[in-house]
Amino acid sequence: MKSPKKSATKRKPVPRHTRKYQFRNDHPMDQHAEDILNFWKSGKQEITKLRKAVALYYALEQGDLPALFDAFPQYKTQFAPNTAQALEQFMQILQRQQIMPAAPVAGPKQIESPKLAMPIFEDDDEPTLLIHTNTSTDSTLNFVAALHSMQ
Repeated sequence: MKSPKKSATKRKPVPRHTRKYQFRNDHPMDQHAEDILNFWKSGKQEITKLRKAVALYYALEQGDLPALFDAFPQYKTQFAPNTAQALEQFMQILQRQQIMPAAPVAGPKQIESPKLAMPIFEDDDEPTLLIHTNTSTDSTLNFVAALHSMQ
């Protein structure tokens, strides 16, 4: 005897779109991700798991730690009750914290410093240094002439 067939009820079509990804050959992380996706695909869970994984990753990036415990309640018990409560309180403090606007600054503030008198240079105390340029191309002669003029 044949078992009675289930009536084939047609589902309402859902609009869909496709995304394509490429994995690098011989790259351990890409191969691991591809193995996980293939495992999920064999159980017909690939898209559902991808949706959940992306949503959880985004929530954790935004600091939504309770999303981790909602998805994986077994990890909440690994935290000590005091630690879990402290984490929740810390998250609440962060959520309540308001960023204070910076006070408008009109310009740079002047630092108080003692008034110092400007130095006075007296040119008459020291002999005047005269510099003559020599355009000769003989470098040895220029060097010797420079040594004689220093005496």
